[in-house]
Amino acid sequence: MNGSESRHSASSSAVALASRQGFVWLSREESPSLHPAHPSSPLLCNSASHAAPSLNVPVGRAQKGRGEGQTLAQPCLAKFRGGRCGRSTGKERAAPVPGGVGESLSPFQIILPWLTMSEKMQEQTRALGTIAHLLRFICNFPKLLHMTEFSISGKLMGTLGLFCMNPQYDICMRASEGLLYLFQVLVLQRRGMKQKTELILKELQKHFHGEWFVHLQDLTMCFRKYLTPEERADVIMVAMEAMTSAGRNDDSAASKILEMILKYSVPAIGKVPEIVQYIYHNLYSITETTAQDTVKQVLLLLAQTYTDEVILTLFKMQDRSPRGARKPWGILASCPRGYQTILEHLLQRLTPHRKARGLESGHRGEISALIATRAIHELLLEPSRRTEVQTLFPSLIMALLFQTSFLVVEGGAASVQDHQHFTEWMDSVSSTVEALKTLMQSTGYGDHVSHIQKFGGWELLTSPDRHYDGVTLLARALVTKNCWHNQPIFSVVISDLQGLDCTSYRTALVFMAELLRCPNVAAIVDDITVYILADGFHSQDPTSVKLLLRVVETFAKHGNMGRQLRLLQPFVLNCCFSLDGDIVTETFLVLQCLVEHLTWQQSSSFLVQLTFTLGHFFEEESEHLRSAAFAIYAAILAKVKRRSLIFPLKHQVLNSLVLLVLHLQDRDTSVAQNCRQALCHKATILGWSRLKAVFAEKDMWTILRALLEKEAGKALWFLKQCVSLFKSPQAPIRQAAVWFAGQIIQTLDTDEAGEIEEAHTALWSMRDDPDPAVSCLATQTFHIVEAKEKLLDRTQTSCFCLRRPWETGF
Repeated sequence: MNGSESRHSASSSAVALASRQGFVWLSREESPSLHPAHPSSPLLCNSASHAAPSLNVPVGRAQKGRGEGQTLAQPCLAKFRGGRCGRSTGKERAAPVPGGVGESLSPFQIILPWLTMSEKMQEQTRALGTIAHLLRFICNFPKLLHMTEFSISGKLMGTLGLFCMNPQYDICMRASEGLLYLFQVLVLQRRGMKQKTELILKELQKHFHGEWFVHLQDLTMCFRKYLTPEERADVIMVAMEAMTSAGRNDDSAASKILEMILKYSVPAIGKVPEIVQYIYHNLYSITETTAQDTVKQVLLLLAQTYTDEVILTLFKMQDRSPRGARKPWGILASCPRGYQTILEHLLQRLTPHRKARGLESGHRGEISALIATRAIHELLLEPSRRTEVQTLFPSLIMALLFQTSFLVVEGGAASVQDHQHFTEWMDSVSSTVEALKTLMQSTGYGDHVSHIQKFGGWELLTSPDRHYDGVTLLARALVTKNCWHNQPIFSVVISDLQGLDCTSYRTALVFMAELLRCPNVAAIVDDITVYILADGFHSQDPTSVKLLLRVVETFAKHGNMGRQLRLLQPFVLNCCFSLDGDIVTETFLVLQCLVEHLTWQQSSSFLVQLTFTLGHFFEEESEHLRSAAFAIYAAILAKVKRRSLIFPLKHQVLNSLVLLVLHLQDRDTSVAQNCRQALCHKATILGWSRLKAVFAEKDMWTILRALLEKEAGKALWFLKQCVSLFKSPQAPIRQAAVWFAGQIIQTLDTDEAGEIEEAHTALWSMRDDPDPAVSCLATQTFHIVEAKEKLLDRTQTSCFCLRRPWETGF
């Protein structure tokens, strides 16, 4: 024994390592100083030799003197309970591990620093041999207690895997032995079906003297199947630490291990924040290009699988780092597929309405929408992935727009509670708008951004009072500048309409209403889209209904959307009777547009139905509604040709003649003008050429006399129309109706008198009209009619004269 070995042979405490394969106890007197900081300390040695142990012990069977079902109380001798694990001489005795942590410190935790910190081949060989013997000893126990506490498997696997590719033959052989024994321990203690376990063990024995590539395959199998997520993280950390270690040349070996274990798919991995932090701080200290690329690939794979945890950790590191420090976002943008996967995940975090449809992520440490917005912004600043951004542009722009609406309109910016990972200097609204700008610029729409800025659109987006004006300007810029994403954006909006909350729903409608002005967008509106829009008419939000009415107006202006309009027309007509006055007003504006752009050949059914609907508004107290009703009615009549005047339209035309004439006295001059136009159109339709001139130039009284004279055969019909106008809210119209009714009654023959009982009754009731002029005229008219009736009765010679029921009322 030379001087160096004699200095390390004495120890203040001994570690009892029991093995029937040649291990002996080291007494306190033989080991003066044992500590992981001393990598050359021979904690464990083989009493026989350093020759490689053979695999001649049947796996899973107890050694001689042990029962078949006997168990080891602690894996890998991790705990010494005062008893011996092997034989010893009289002077040899068990002793606690130095440092006062004897029962909790595993021998492997002592040996591994000795192995990894030493640069001497002899010491590394001895450490590897010790680890191999310990693992071989453990293989003889079919069951180990406290296996869950044996958390060093990942570090062992990673370390032994690295040394398997050492150029020194002895080191490589000892590492291979230890690695295969570790595989056997894991297979035995974390076994599945017995038959499958035996097959795996047989395959491992065949690979005992295999090449390093075979060991890597076994390592990959055990890494995926038998390690816990935390142990897998340890393997990755060991490999990366080897790359950054200045005193070791394991870059190539570590790269091969990482490439192999993460080649196909990433299994469950723990300690993700620790791995990301290590990469963040040490990535650019790796000088070897292949190794650096491998570490970048690890970060990218973790980001694709554990996006939330990686994003949160990166922001923590970034916020703690000085300004101008290198950021790892370029790594996440380096792979097209990975970049798109990360963006899609962040997009889900921005669209909470999709989670209700089963898109809720199961990843740990879920990030908020604000953090997702910030991450998207960082990724969009990387210029290399324009193609992937264009693919996701429709979904991203709408998600960011919805997020802006939530923050601005609903006060989400003030109510956000999670500021843990959102720096104080960053405003949530402005950062979201900046992300929106960056998205458009990175997709090649920089001129659109400038156009919106020119009209103050970005400032409007951040204003609670005029936010939707900003949304309109944004959508209008896409239309006027011929954005080729308009159709995909429209498809995204339609797919999202059914699951959006109130604020986002209104934002989507405003945006969609502008997009539909683009002919290319209107061309893809199908029946499903129309049904979704029709369902929106049942909304309790008046603003949403008015936006949908504008959509119908846009359809009419395109001129080639007859089918879509036919499906929506019933909902438009129903809006005429809404309890909300603003909706009714908006409906009449839309109806005016519809009548202007529709043709009789394509929409005759709707126009006929509309004429009957307008009749309910001819006596509307609101002047602007009444005027609009008559204006629309006149516009419809202008489209009707005489040959198309059939029932029921002809009946409606004749049934509203007196109404139109009497409303020439309407207090609203615009109503009177519209009524005169309508009368002229009716005269044209009915072929009344002489009356048309009268309608166009004469006053109401002259028109009424001419109408009764030219169309005397329709006197009873005219009388019924007069009676219906006795309830008009305008006194001049009631007065004219009473006068015309008296004129009609006086012209009736005796044989027609029996059909005017209802008119006499109504005329009698008009004596109580609140307007004195009307009441006086009704009284005078009634007495004149009564006197004429009595005169007619005296001149009749027949005994079968008619008995007037109203005479009994006096």
